[in-house]
Amino acid sequence: MTDTRGVDDVITRAAAGDAAALGELWRAHQHLLLRYFRGRGMNDPEDLASVVWIEVARGLPTFSGDAATFRRWLFTIAARRRIDEIRRDRRRRERDDVLLAVDQPTPAPGADEDADRAASLDRALGLVSTLPPDQAEAILLRVVADLTVADVADIMERTEGSVRVLVHRGLKRLGTEFTPRPAPTGGDTPQRPGHVTNPEQQAMYAS
Repeated sequence: MTDTRGVDDVITRAAAGDAAALGELWRAHQHLLLRYFRGRGMNDPEDLASVVWIEVARGLPTFSGDAATFRRWLFTIAARRRIDEIRRDRRRRERDDVLLAVDQPTPAPGADEDADRAASLDRALGLVSTLPPDQAEAILLRVVADLTVADVADIMERTEGSVRVLVHRGLKRLGTEFTPRPAPTGGDTPQRPGHVTNPEQQAMYAS
């Protein structure tokens, strides 16, 4: 769905109740939502994404806007649901501290999780998750979700200048603290997927 006019048409049809159009929106944006939630270290990205899409389906009949507006709206919902889940998780932990007398065993990772950890994209998201929370949030929304600085500022409730600083500092930190090892054959230094170390790339996303 790279044609903006085509996306606008799909949004219009989805808002009118076209289930197939909603499915197209899901296919175009679901992977971005999952990357966002994984990058923020959420325990169950797929469940959170499902909650987001339920809210999207309910809100689409009253939604008005183009493709860029839809993406901003989608990630505004995602950011709010992430905060809600963090609060619920904190309350659950506090309750468990009081009610549970023994430690609960940690669930063993499933095959899908093992595959995800092996994927280069997840390794890159793992690097982002080591950043200070505000820097990670800004980078995930700006780079992964490909939102404008203005959209990120609106979602994070910050000024555009503040968002630019967060993105710049986060990308610079990734470039200095997580520099890949030189290739053993003496060739070019491999760049980790999703690892923005080039100063021109840093400047592009911070602008």
